[in-house]
Amino acid sequence: MAQEIERAKSNLPVISGSLAVLNNVTGWVLQDNGSWLGKKNKILLYSSEQNLNADPLYKLGRQNFKQLELREVLIGDEQYIVLINEYTDGYFEFPELRQNFHKTENAHYIVFHADKLNEILNQASLFNEPLAINLDIFCSDDIINFDKKLLITQIAYNILRVAKMEKPSKFTMILAVMPTIVNGEKLFRFRYINLYNQESIYQKYLLPANKNRLFESSYFEVPYQKFIDFLGAADVQKTNFNLLDPNSFTDFYKRGALRYKRKNYEGALSDFRAALKLKPDTKFWYIYALMGSTLHQQKNYNAAIRSFEKALLIKPKDTQQKQAWIRNYYNLGLSYLMLNDKANACSNFQIAKFQGLDDKDALKTIKKTCRGKYKIHK
Repeated sequence: MAQEIERAKSNLPVISGSLAVLNNVTGWVLQDNGSWLGKKNKILLYSSEQNLNADPLYKLGRQNFKQLELREVLIGDEQYIVLINEYTDGYFEFPELRQNFHKTENAHYIVFHADKLNEILNQASLFNEPLAINLDIFCSDDIINFDKKLLITQIAYNILRVAKMEKPSKFTMILAVMPTIVNGEKLFRFRYINLYNQESIYQKYLLPANKNRLFESSYFEVPYQKFIDFLGAADVQKTNFNLLDPNSFTDFYKRGALRYKRKNYEGALSDFRAALKLKPDTKFWYIYALMGSTLHQQKNYNAAIRSFEKALLIKPKDTQQKQAWIRNYYNLGLSYLMLNDKANACSNFQIAKFQGLDDKDALKTIKKTCRGKYKIHK
């Protein structure tokens, strides 16, 4: 219930920090000699002869990765997942002679709606049942010899560009998954297929009649719980209201609260105002508290003060809300502080403290700020 006061971000989509990394799996391939061959983090070639060859390009296999990384991003009000595959590739300077091989360290990323993760995790308890899911990619790219320091910014710019174009992606990815049990050990098999986003091309992978063929010749394999933890690291948020077209006080408030949490302060303020227009006499103090925090984030401190004061006029009867309501005094003090009005800031800090504010960091701020003639006395 505490209202955060945080620094506003730029207009670029904000991609989260790394949520999870998968970097130790086994890739299996059924070779042309009838034997299965396993290798860490790569699926080798179907040809057993080529797999024995010292050719550096053959050694990289059909697919390989150094790590798969999961992040999330907000596009508008929708939650999306960013899946980054760091892998090794290469080329011959003289391809006909297969001489002077040069390795490249690449990154392939895809951005898809977070709801797709729920589809995968819902399959997690159905052992030995193959499932293919079209991830309906929002955007993707393959970056050759990528700069790790610039990668996330490049992805953010591409998301922004694609969002403005409003055109479907040229590519998609089919993710095939299957939990299984081998010799009493729970495992998760998966494979990914990058394709053109044309139904005539990807549809064959989704047909029920073909599901048993998904893992007949190659796949990655990882301990069951490790894969579940990897995908489950993203907190897919479900809404119980109309996110795209709210039409009631409650729906506008809930979307505003969600937008505030996602740092879309302009959108949050618009929703709070729309909610109050529908119910101007509301006794729901928390909407004024969140509006105050939103205005504070936008550096509109005078308006934030007015909102916090309105929240304080509506004291909740529910004692469980007491701590959250008291924090309005502290946040009110912060807005005064940003206006260099230490007297009013410390006055409200004092009320917050004596009312029983239970926040160590906030109490440290109060102690540090209110010194000398502004000192809060016991």
